[in-house]
Amino acid sequence: MQTHVHVSRPIVAALLLDSSDQSILSTARFLSKKLHAPLHLVHAVRPLFSYVGSGDIVVNPYYGYESNFSDNEEKEAKAKLDAIRESIDDVEVSAEVLRDFPAEAILSFAQERHAGLIVCGVRKEDKNRNRFLSGLSTGFALASDAEVPVLLVPLNKAIDFTRPLRMLIADNLESEGEAALKVAISLANALHAQQLTHVHVQDTTYGEIDKMIESVRESMLKGQIPADPILNRDFYIERVRAKTCEELQRRCHVAKSTALNSCVYEPVVAFGHPSDEVHSELVRNPTQIMIFGRHHLIRRKTFALGRIPYNAMIEEGVATLVVPDSKTEANLFMGSYETIKTRDDNLRSNPL
Repeated sequence: MQTHVHVSRPIVAALLLDSSDQSILSTARFLSKKLHAPLHLVHAVRPLFSYVGSGDIVVNPYYGYESNFSDNEEKEAKAKLDAIRESIDDVEVSAEVLRDFPAEAILSFAQERHAGLIVCGVRKEDKNRNRFLSGLSTGFALASDAEVPVLLVPLNKAIDFTRPLRMLIADNLESEGEAALKVAISLANALHAQQLTHVHVQDTTYGEIDKMIESVRESMLKGQIPADPILNRDFYIERVRAKTCEELQRRCHVAKSTALNSCVYEPVVAFGHPSDEVHSELVRNPTQIMIFGRHHLIRRKTFALGRIPYNAMIEEGVATLVVPDSKTEANLFMGSYETIKTRDDNLRSNPL
């Protein structure tokens, strides 16, 4: 029996070939099945270490040993990767060992295969490192430099996709947020998500709001602006929250090319430090996938620690999708319709 399905662009899953791969594999397989996307499993081994030589003479006296060690490392990695590939029988899957520094190898491979998504791991112990994320780990380097969305999966605990899918999009009301919102809506439809929470954080504290209100009251007393007897912190916050929710809904309406199916849409406005408040919302409203645009300071191909919800990115049970920039198309995951055989014909139906 044959049927027509929408086939998405390939998914590249970067594996470490150790016990922590389970969370990456389960997430990548879930997305591959839901999006009808080919899955490429990759692992990068270090390149041959080269030494400075004089003419054709290589200075390294252990060059032969290094070469043999590298060959054995590659053979061992290939055997492990092939074993993982053979254990997957519910999606179209391939496996390849790459020889290069991990981030560079994966980025080049994803570009060559016209991938729509990269899935890789991030370790929770990175949480206490105070430095720019682009130099923190392979996962963050990929999220900083990739031209396609990168899904970061915490390695300490697999994402529970047996529960109804809930997604959160952090929108800064700028171009980064617009790009992320388009992808979030497209993905929510493709994955039949139960809920999409659309969050914006007003970057101001309650103390700063109180100072602003006192300044306004002084102007009122001096007759510089009309008096408003009901002006207080709560009134101000509710007015700002209502106006911002209207803007979130407007952006959602503009971004979506089709309706959000049965997905429940919820706009949320918070006040405080953006990264802290997004994390708090994630804890308040348990979510499996968080999405945000790649914020940058000076260089577009980097993002900085203070501009993104870092703690939320390594929350247990939450995968974080980093969307590159305004050039990203909402249908980046999508490919074309193809005629394929049903699972009964060419796939065994083992669940994840």
